[in-house]
Amino acid sequence: MLHKEQAYTFLKQVYQDVILNLKLYKTSDYFSDQYMQVTDGTEVNIQGFHTHMETLKSIVDTLALSPFYDFLFDEEKQTATLRYEIHVKKKNGNSGVVEIIAIFELKDGKILRCNELNRSLEPV
Repeated sequence: MLHKEQAYTFLKQVYQDVILNLKLYKTSDYFSDQYMQVTDGTEVNIQGFHTHMETLKSIVDTLALSPFYDFLFDEEKQTATLRYEIHVKKKNGNSGVVEIIAIFELKDGKILRCNELNRSLEPV
């Protein structure tokens, strides 16, 4: 079981490697084979997540992560709730900002589930 500081460090590393640097080969280091994600009501499994990240990699020039404005961790349930912004610059020159609230469920040192709500602050 992770403690709050360990969970924070783990999730920061996930965001650095997989989300910001789009090192998709590291997905299996951080995400369970049973991973499920629900974003704004749409559910995907680990394959769907990987496909989504491949699409991002093909259209995004840069991604920048704000600090975690909120980070709450329930050690007993092994769940982390985050609120942050992603600043996106696409290869076509468009850019925008998305606010994200995400709840992660961790199990055996990996992410098992993510429930996420997104809100565009500046159109992408």
